[in-house]
Amino acid sequence: PRLIAAALRTLQGTQQPADPPVQARAEQGAPREPEAGASRLAHTSCTTRNFTNTLILGTAGIVMGQEQSGLPKQTREALHSLKQMGYTDEQAQIALQASGGDVQRAVALLLDQSEAQNFASRGPAPPARTVERPSNIRRHTMMQEEEHALQAALQASRQEAAQAQSRAATSAAAAAAEARLARHAQRSVGTRAPTSAAAARTSTAAAAPAGPRVLGNAAAGSAEQRVQACAARLVGRPLAVDTLITSLSKVLDHPHEEKYRKVNISNKAFQERVASAPGGIDFMYAVGFEPVHGHLLLQSRDPALLWIGKSALEQQRLTGTYQRAKEALELEQALSMSQGAYESEVSKRRAASLARVPEEPAEGLAGNSLICVHVGDSQVWRRFESCNTLEDILHFARSIPGAPLGKATMHNITLNPAVDLDLERELGLTLQRLELWPTGHVRIDSA
Repeated sequence: PRLIAAALRTLQGTQQPADPPVQARAEQGAPREPEAGASRLAHTSCTTRNFTNTLILGTAGIVMGQEQSGLPKQTREALHSLKQMGYTDEQAQIALQASGGDVQRAVALLLDQSEAQNFASRGPAPPARTVERPSNIRRHTMMQEEEHALQAALQASRQEAAQAQSRAATSAAAAAAEARLARHAQRSVGTRAPTSAAAARTSTAAAAPAGPRVLGNAAAGSAEQRVQACAARLVGRPLAVDTLITSLSKVLDHPHEEKYRKVNISNKAFQERVASAPGGIDFMYAVGFEPVHGHLLLQSRDPALLWIGKSALEQQRLTGTYQRAKEALELEQALSMSQGAYESEVSKRRAASLARVPEEPAEGLAGNSLICVHVGDSQVWRRFESCNTLEDILHFARSIPGAPLGKATMHNITLNPAVDLDLERELGLTLQRLELWPTGHVRIDSA
């Protein structure tokens, strides 16, 4: 301790300010010493301080060693244990003094001190993350569900309003059409009454029965329903269907040309194609034509009703009844030709049927079906895909010489007894569905 005190006094003496006389002379403007002298003085002062610090540290080490050497053996072992744990001599001595030499308590004190320092160095803890309560989650979910339900209700309301407007417009159009048809019927009653014997003689045979049929149909159903009903009656009359489709197309394409809105009922072609067909005259009345002085005139044109009539007739073209009647009519027309023209016509029809047959798949492919078509005493084999339909086989059968081109029947003769194939309901069924896969035998005969 005496050596440490002496070293401290020496260090304090080297750091004292300059004596007052020297300082006063410097302030009064006395000539300064050369810079070399000042440098030597600073070097001497630094050397003195370094020496003093070394002396203090050495002295402290001597004292520390003397103090530790004077401690009991148990205390020295405790200090050694704490130092091995990573603590300094000073920390170990302070902890042992505070714990009365108990190593475990000293370690506990040092750990508490370390935790306190770490807590202070970490600063304030970040705010805890708020966890949404289940009640808030349910409330949020309910609000979302209510919002979705509201949007769905609004959308449904808009759709219902649009549908209501559409129904109202359709009802108004139907009511207007019914009113016009009623006026036309009343007018037709007046015009059909003969004014003289000459007028009665000049009236045509087709115009006379047309009046009662119009009155009867006008009394039942809406205008659209009457058009549909009249079109359905024409399904077996391909000439009438084709003629009426052509006539309505011209009226729709040229609405302001009177020649397309006026039909002479005494015309021979009109009598053969439309007037002679059941429902032909009724259909023309249903779409808006009126009898005026031996003609059918479309005075008040209703495009919607005309489109409905044309669409109904085009739907009839897709039915099997129409197609069979069309083929029979063409065959009848061909029979009226010479033998050469007939054979040419038959060849064209068979070529047209063959063109509608799908391409034959390669041999050996998976999913192929080998079909044998029996026409009279001849048999023709061909490969089809299992996804092909009965209609494809029918077209192929009609392309075979000797097969009926008109109305025909087909039978599945793969197994005994044979199974009849419905050419109206089963044309769209696949070969696999008809049990004609992977192979099968089909016979075609005239109906």
